[in-house]
Amino acid sequence: MEKVYTVSEITYYIEALINDDPHLTDIQIVGEVVDCKERNGHLFFSLKDEFTTIGCVFFGGASIGIKLTDGQTVQAYGDVRLYAPRGVYRFQCKQVKVLPQRGLLFEKMRKIYERLLKEGVFEKPKRPLPKYPRRVGVVTSRSSAAFQDVLRTITERYPFVEIFLYHTGVQGENAKDSLRKALNDANNEDLDVVLITRGGGSTDDLWIFNDEEVVRAVYKLRHPVVSAVGHQIDTVFIDLVADYAAHTPTAAAQVIVPEKAQLMGHIDNLMQRAGAHLRQKLTTKLITIESLGRELSRRAIDRIEDKRSSLKMIAKRFLDAMQKHLLLCEKKSEFLKLKLFALNPVSILEKGYAVVEKDGHWVKSSLNLNKQDKLTVRFSDGAVKVIVDEDRSDDKRTGKDCGKT
Repeated sequence: MEKVYTVSEITYYIEALINDDPHLTDIQIVGEVVDCKERNGHLFFSLKDEFTTIGCVFFGGASIGIKLTDGQTVQAYGDVRLYAPRGVYRFQCKQVKVLPQRGLLFEKMRKIYERLLKEGVFEKPKRPLPKYPRRVGVVTSRSSAAFQDVLRTITERYPFVEIFLYHTGVQGENAKDSLRKALNDANNEDLDVVLITRGGGSTDDLWIFNDEEVVRAVYKLRHPVVSAVGHQIDTVFIDLVADYAAHTPTAAAQVIVPEKAQLMGHIDNLMQRAGAHLRQKLTTKLITIESLGRELSRRAIDRIEDKRSSLKMIAKRFLDAMQKHLLLCEKKSEFLKLKLFALNPVSILEKGYAVVEKDGHWVKSSLNLNKQDKLTVRFSDGAVKVIVDEDRSDDKRTGKDCGKT
């Protein structure tokens, strides 16, 4: 059967590959800073060039006085590492040096802005929005939250209007053609106002609304134009050619349609119900969170106790094993002592044997002795001197010499 891997196994395998790759450790990269944010003293940002983007983090960067802003070009030194909890790789900076040249993206924006400004594209007179529109065209993605916000707001405030959606991609270079087509289709329809919108995003995400061809297509629209791209702090070039630039998709919808007096009571009632529902959900969530907190605390205590018991068991097993090992060593030591004792010549003498020496050499045979030879007889507790009183020259036969001690 084929092995089935867990997400963690694959992630940690990739992490090991990246961490062990010398080409991804202690390297330097150059790019433009985008989407820089500071959290708890750490800097989170992306570096991009003309084609790609890589996420970066500088732990403690803000705490040591490093300040980065979008559009700067920097040279970063560090390592490429995998952030396992999310399964994404990023560049962990050890040092960051701001380079003097302007960012590539901001330089490109500056050139487009200067060219369009020189042509008078940004100086087009603003047209008034219709007070009571009948047909509203919305240029955005049908699956976007921005479109849902617009649809809901217009329906609640002014349910008599017709809404025409011109679907388009709203992000990336590949979406440019579909966005230009949607603008052209809207320009050919009998509409009272055109809304161009999408939700918030990074500078890179919103770049399509700075594209020169897209800006020119918005400029050529014959209907009044309302733009609502990104959040309040975001500004794109189509905002400068639109007749009205709103901060959010909902704010744009509120500008486009009036608020009918007869709908005020209904709207107030909806707001009260929404508030009550929100409060009820918050209360329920708080109760759930408290319950989860108690459960997590209990589980944590149980796990700590389990770990403590496991450690005690491991410690006991270790001590038992050490005691067995020490006992075995003692037995081996005792055996070696007995063996050494058996091999010790002194221990043999203690059994009643004696060693006979002649002229400092052991006597191994009586045939090597002559009458009147002086001998030393060694016992376990001392030695005595003796003289041979027997002549055995007649018994001598060929024998071995006395061996040395």
